[in-house]
Amino acid sequence: GAVPLPMPESPTPAPAADTEEITYEVSTDPYEQTVTAEDGTTLMVIDFQIPHLQAYANGTLIEDPSTPAQEQAMDRVHTFNENFDQWRESNSSEENVSFVKDLYRDMPEMFSEDHMAPLSEELTYTCYRTGTLISIAADYYSYLGGAHPNTVYFAWNYDLDSGMFLTISELAADPQTFTLAVADMIEVQAEEQIASTPELEGRSLSDVYWDNYRETMEKWSSDYAASFDADGLTVIFSTYELASYANGPQEFHFPYAGLDSYWSDSGRAVLGLD
Repeated sequence: GAVPLPMPESPTPAPAADTEEITYEVSTDPYEQTVTAEDGTTLMVIDFQIPHLQAYANGTLIEDPSTPAQEQAMDRVHTFNENFDQWRESNSSEENVSFVKDLYRDMPEMFSEDHMAPLSEELTYTCYRTGTLISIAADYYSYLGGAHPNTVYFAWNYDLDSGMFLTISELAADPQTFTLAVADMIEVQAEEQIASTPELEGRSLSDVYWDNYRETMEKWSSDYAASFDADGLTVIFSTYELASYANGPQEFHFPYAGLDSYWSDSGRAVLGLD
C-alpha cells in the first residue's frame, strides 16, 4: 500500500488558478516470489519492499502527462523507478534461484522442518523527504544456507529538482573537504564506540578494524550507505566492510547542526535548510 512520506511541517501556499501544483509520493511496490522444488517443497522466499515514486498534478495521479510540467514530473518518476527495477532484477536473480534448487538436489536435509526454515531474501526500507531530496535507507537481508544470514545496507539519495541520484558530498560547497571531515567524524565516533564496548576494552581502532579502514571511511559518500533522516546524516558500513562478521555492521550518526557549515547554497536548497 501507499506509505505517505513524512513531510516537513510547512504550510503550502495555495496554487494560483492558472498553475498546477506537482507533488510526489513514495509508496511501496511489493515484489514477492516463492521458489519451490518440483515436489512442492518451499525452498526460498523472496520479499522485496521496493520504493515506487508517483507524481500528482493538483492532487490527481499523473498517468498521461498533458503539460510540460507533468512530462518533466514523469521523467523524474521514471528515473527513480527504473533504478529500483534494475536493483530488483539484479537481486531477485535467476542465479540465486538455481543455486537454491541445486542445493536442494544435493542436500535435501537442509530444507527439512527441523532444520532452518526456508532460505530467504528480503529488502525493507525507510524513506525520508527533506527539501527536494528523497533519501532511501534500505537493508537487504539474505539467508542462502551459509553459516549465517547476511544483511547489506544500501542508500539512495534522489533530488527531485534535478531528477538525479546524487552522492551526499555533492551537496557540499567543497565536496572533498566535506568528505574528509565526515571521515574524521566517523573515525572519532568509531573510537568512542570501541572504547564504550566492554568486550573490546583496551583495544584500538586498528585492532578491531581492517588495516585499510581509513581508506574505506573516506569513501563513505560514494561507496557505502549514507542517508538522511529527521535528525541528520547516517552512515552504515555493512558487516565485513570495516571489520569482521563478529563485529557486525558499523553505524554512525551526525546531527544536522554539526554539518551546517559545509553545505553549498544549492545543497541547502535541496535539503530544505534555508
